[in-house]
Amino acid sequence: MNRERTTDTTFVDTLSRPVHRRALLRTGAGLGAAVAGAGMLAPSTRYATAQDEPVSLTFWHHTYPPADEFIQTKIDEYTADNPNVAIELVTYPHGDYETKLLAAISAGDAPDIINLLDYLYPRYVARELLAPVDPAAFGGSTMDDVRALYVDRALEGLSADGTVYGVPEEFNTLCLFLNATHFEDIGLDASNQENWPETWEDLFAVAKKLEQRDGDTLTRIGFNWVWNLDPYWYAQQYWPILRQYGGNVLDEEGKAVIDSPEAVAMFTEVWQRLITDGIGGPAVATVNPVNALQDFSDGRQSMMIAGIWAPPSFRDNPEVYDNYVVAPLPQKDPANPQTLLNSYSLTVSAASEHPSEAWAFINYLTSDAGGYIEAAGYINGRKGWEQTPEAKAARGVEIFAEGQQHGSFVWRSETWTEEGTAIKQAIENFSQGGASVQDALTQAAEQINQIRGQG
Repeated sequence: MNRERTTDTTFVDTLSRPVHRRALLRTGAGLGAAVAGAGMLAPSTRYATAQDEPVSLTFWHHTYPPADEFIQTKIDEYTADNPNVAIELVTYPHGDYETKLLAAISAGDAPDIINLLDYLYPRYVARELLAPVDPAAFGGSTMDDVRALYVDRALEGLSADGTVYGVPEEFNTLCLFLNATHFEDIGLDASNQENWPETWEDLFAVAKKLEQRDGDTLTRIGFNWVWNLDPYWYAQQYWPILRQYGGNVLDEEGKAVIDSPEAVAMFTEVWQRLITDGIGGPAVATVNPVNALQDFSDGRQSMMIAGIWAPPSFRDNPEVYDNYVVAPLPQKDPANPQTLLNSYSLTVSAASEHPSEAWAFINYLTSDAGGYIEAAGYINGRKGWEQTPEAKAARGVEIFAEGQQHGSFVWRSETWTEEGTAIKQAIENFSQGGASVQDALTQAAEQINQIRGQG
């Protein structure tokens, strides 16, 4: 999912600068391969290079402290067993990450290992900025050997013309999180599936019951969208609902259809409905680029849409963490579910001087599927992840696994960021700027066609 999450408020004070962590070069016995689930290769920590010459790798990642800490632990393990390898972890908040990454690449200072969202692959592949996956680093000899390590569709958003350019660090879908204590306050058992909102109409009805007010002021929000963050945060919320309504962003000829009757109906009946019914909106949301889910994390919001990565961000609040329940994403038609698929992936820069070594570390890191789930809530799509003890212990994991069966990736475009920005602006125009849904989406469609040379 595309978000900033944290369990450490000190990260708020470091938004404007990267966090550097130099893995120490250490000698000594290796810690051994990570425990892998069924169907996974169990890599050695030892990766021999020609005469073991010094190898220095830089790894850029979006800021998420639970994942950052886990990655640093794996770096320390790997470099202990490969004393000629140094890996520097650099993190930036997601809102700044894409801009800083493109600037570094343009300046000829691209990192070796890149944490990259799937929607950026068309642009990066077209510009030949990424190195293809090295099958040998994954214990194979062909791209098919790499594909065999992953569940169906996990590499779909990270491939082009039969070549795999990245592997998931996260292979996500979205579900609905419920605060069971808040449900108990209104006489509902959140663990009872019959009380889960199946449709958006159900969601809004229970949201009104869950909210609390002090006069006209909302003191507890039943449900809200994430507001005023980057275009992908908006997209991962509206995309599955747009697909539920039969809408799209582009037609088969590449022209914008974000102003179609289906899209206008969706944004009116689901997105804008939140504001017109007084349930939520940007005016009552806490906007935090480090933890987009701040209101739910603080116990101020009763329901939220998020991925399985979310719980570590509120682990330090036991009143919420001990009492959350995971339910499926609400649907327009529950008999024909539509959800999101997305990958926050790991890839290697085409400019890296050590691509094989970089891919070898990526394989080592992602082979610990259970460790990722326990530390950061990441499902990385390696076959057998669901059989790890950590997965079996994770709340709602079976609902996320089912949701992955009904998901789709956001539209593919080399100019996705510009197009997504036009839609973000449209949402903010009709929700905050006084424009009608139709007029705001028509303007977005015109902007997208201009961006794509379709105007």
